Amino acid sequence: MFTHIAASFRKTFPGRQTEWLLTSVLIGWAAMLIINPDMFRTTATYANFGEIMSQSMWAMACLYVGVARLAVLIVNGAWRRSPHLRAGLAFLTCLFWYQITVGMLQSGTLSTGLAVYPAFFLFDAINVIRAMGDAAVTDHHYEKQAAADGTSE
Repeated sequence: MFTHIAASFRKTFPGRQTEWLLTSVLIGWAAMLIINPDMFRTTATYANFGEIMSQSMWAMACLYVGVARLAVLIVNGAWRRSPHLRAGLAFLTCLFWYQITVGMLQSGTLSTGLAVYPAFFLFDAINVIRAMGDAAVTDHHYEKQAAADGTSE
């Protein structure tokens, strides 16, 4: 399996660079929230984020989705449904980028995050579409194989 993962990584990484990048940013964002437990209270840009959920809940949610997404990217096709999981986790990550952008807009402060997080949202939306396309190709391949074998899933 390790050999398959290594070969698959070399083959697919160029087309999934933004998935890897945005996964690492999400995990990094969670780490910053964990390292700076007073960020929501002491930083005007994040002051209203606590109205949605606590900083620790934000951190854990981002960390769990980020780590799950990282695991799916590592497995990367070794298991049939990984494109479906990639699409779902990219969609969940879009929700974080969207909410972070809206929260920053609502804070009334103009930060550099307003130049970054909307772009993260856009690129992860593209990742959702691309992963859904990969999922369709995978489904079609397995349907065609099942029909040739005389079996169905």
